[in-house]
Amino acid sequence: MVKAPLTQMAVTVFEYNREKPARGLCVVRQAEVPPVLAGHVLVNVLWRPINPSDIMCLQGIYQGFRPTKLPAVPGLEGMGVIAAVGEGVSGWKEGTRVTAAPWTYAEQGYGTWQEYTQVRAEHLVAVPAEVGDHQAAQFLVNPMTAYGFLEDLQVPADEWLLHNGASSVLGRELLCMARRRGTKLINVVRRHEAVDELKALGADEVICSTDEPVAQKGGALYLYSLMGGEVVEVPGSDVLFRAVVLHGWWLNVWLASLSPQQLRAALQPLYTVGTRTQAVMGMLADGTVRPPPPRKVYHLDEAGAAVEDAQQKSAGGMGKVMLSS
Repeated sequence: MVKAPLTQMAVTVFEYNREKPARGLCVVRQAEVPPVLAGHVLVNVLWRPINPSDIMCLQGIYQGFRPTKLPAVPGLEGMGVIAAVGEGVSGWKEGTRVTAAPWTYAEQGYGTWQEYTQVRAEHLVAVPAEVGDHQAAQFLVNPMTAYGFLEDLQVPADEWLLHNGASSVLGRELLCMARRRGTKLINVVRRHEAVDELKALGADEVICSTDEPVAQKGGALYLYSLMGGEVVEVPGSDVLFRAVVLHGWWLNVWLASLSPQQLRAALQPLYTVGTRTQAVMGMLADGTVRPPPPRKVYHLDEAGAAVEDAQQKSAGGMGKVMLSS
């Protein structure tokens, strides 16, 4: 049985300042552990990956982090164990390994970068024994994005999906999921060595953009990441003369588009292939999707150093920098 203390360690942001190094925006302090609410569980968070979106939360530029006041606790995903079960909650017990989609109050500034956080019971996802803690902690931001993206697009059997950044963690997971569902994928990379890496994952078509141009065709362009910065430049001639259509795609919007019934069906405690989130957890369990192990692990009170490390794109290794409790 996991017992929550009265106080906890929490990483907080007290100001938004794009000119200040992100590590300087992390303040570690002691905060109260809230009593568990009816219809909720209290989760003892154990592992948290640091994603680019988490850095943008610290800087105040991520729309999925909109606390009404500061200080606030960032952290968009993670995994842990249930510490307490609120009134009216059935089917969940203390000590169960869980993640969530979404972490209910992360957007409001009560994220996973603290030892304990509240989650509505219907947002919980049980972690099966086949899925390790580090993998479960990366369940939401990348695998759910890849799955929801493919679900929304429903690429016809006679058409192709071309995506860049194919050698990233998200790109590799999109490749594995596309292969499983029979979607034809053209993978665009910038590094020569990434071609063989993706071929080893089963990629049929890989283009290295430093060696050969990407085909000049019409179609729809979907933007689902800001890895290249906030400003996205699209040549007007492409939109006008090639009839290119630009769409935005964001996981939060997709999750919000699900009805309460669809969301409940997607987040059942046990995974079953054929429903949205269970399909993702199932692919983690059977090895279809394999998030890489952490590149480096820091304790929660080392959040500033961890954030600085996570921003070093040339540090090597595919894995995420992670925060542990």
